Amino acid sequence: MGDDMPLISVVMITYQHEKYIAEAIQSILEQTFENLELIIVNDGSTDRTDEIIRSFQDDRITYIYQENQGPSAASNNGILASRGKYIALMSGDDVCYPQRLEIQYQYLNNSGKKIVFSWVDFIDDDSQLFIGEHFAQNYFNHPHRTRAEILNWFFMNGNYLCAITVLVEKEILLEFGLFNLASIQLQDFDMWIKVVKKYDIWLIEEKLVKYRIRSNGNNLSSDPANSIRSIFEGYQIYKNILDNVSIELFKSSFSDHIKRPEFQEGYEYELEKSFLYLSHSFTTSQGLGAEKLFKLLQNEKILFIAKSKYSFGLPELYKLTKDMDITNSKSQSQLSQTQIELERSQNMITAMETSKFWKIRRYWFRIKELLGIKLKINEQV
Repeated sequence: MGDDMPLISVVMITYQHEKYIAEAIQSILEQTFENLELIIVNDGSTDRTDEIIRSFQDDRITYIYQENQGPSAASNNGILASRGKYIALMSGDDVCYPQRLEIQYQYLNNSGKKIVFSWVDFIDDDSQLFIGEHFAQNYFNHPHRTRAEILNWFFMNGNYLCAITVLVEKEILLEFGLFNLASIQLQDFDMWIKVVKKYDIWLIEEKLVKYRIRSNGNNLSSDPANSIRSIFEGYQIYKNILDNVSIELFKSSFSDHIKRPEFQEGYEYELEKSFLYLSHSFTTSQGLGAEKLFKLLQNEKILFIAKSKYSFGLPELYKLTKDMDITNSKSQSQLSQTQIELERSQNMITAMETSKFWKIRRYWFRIKELLGIKLKINEQV
C-alpha cells in the first residue's frame, strides 16, 4: 500500500472456513471503496483456510495467524494491528456486496456520526439467497431506532445488530476496551450496549452484507446448541447493563416503566433500576432486580426512601422473594423427584417381569397365542 494510510481497515476473523474464505476475501478486494486494508486473523484453523489465504497476492492484505483463542481475541488482535480511522468487521464465511463500504463511509462522512450498521441478506452454503425460515432471520433487519429506543430494546429483548455489518471509528472500540476476551457469544452485544450509552447508533435499512446460514449448524451465533452459554454470558451482561446510563437517557428509554417520573439521582435512581428489572419478562432479570433490592434495603436511608416514596419495604421484599426461584431449584427438585419415581416404576416393572408369577403368566399368554393361530388354521382347512 506504500506510505498511504488506509481510511478503512476491514478486520476479518476466520476459523475452519476453507469452503468460504476465498469468496469472503474477494468480496472485500472488489469493494468500490478502494482506500482500505484487509486484516485477516486466522484463529487457529486446521483445515485449508491458511493455504487459501496465502494464495491471495494483494498488498492490501495483512495476514495474522494465531492459536485458537476465540472470536474476541481474534477481533482485538486485528483491530490493534489496523491503521485505518474506521473499522469494518467481517467473518470468513460471509460476503459483502461491492458497495458496502462506500455507502457506509459516505453516510458517516456526511452525517458526522461514528458508527453505522446495515441490513443483511441470508445465503446458504452454496451462496444462494436463503429460501425458507431460520430463527436467525428474526435477529436482524430491524428499523432504525433512536438511542433511547435501542437501549430499551437491548434491555427488554436483547441484541438485533449484526456485527459483521458495522463500520465504526476505531477510537470508539479502543475507548470501551475492545471486545471482552472471556466472551465467545455475546461480546458484540456487550460492546454495542457500552456504545449506545454515549453515542448514536445508526442503521442503514439496506442489505449490504450476505450473512451465511450454514446447513451443518456451525454458525456460532445462531446455533441453538450454544444457548446455555449465551444465557450465562447474557446474565453477566445484564448485571451491569444499566451502569453508567445517564438519568436523562434512562427516563427517555424506560418512561413506560418508571415508578416516579420525578425521581432524582442517587438512591432513588438505583431503586428505579431495581424495579425496572422486576418488570422484565425473563425470570433471570427479575432475579437481578430482587438481588439489587436485597442489597439496597440493607441501608437504612435507602429503606426509608423505598418505604416513603415507593411503598416498598422489607415485608414487600420478603413477599417478592418468597417464590422467586432464580436458581431453578424448585424445577430441579421436581425433576429429581420425577426421575426417582420413574426409576422406582422401572424397578417394579423389572421385578414383575423376573418374578415366577409373571413368567408363568407370560407363558400362558404365549400358549393362548399359539392355540389361536392353530384354531385359525383349522378353520381355514
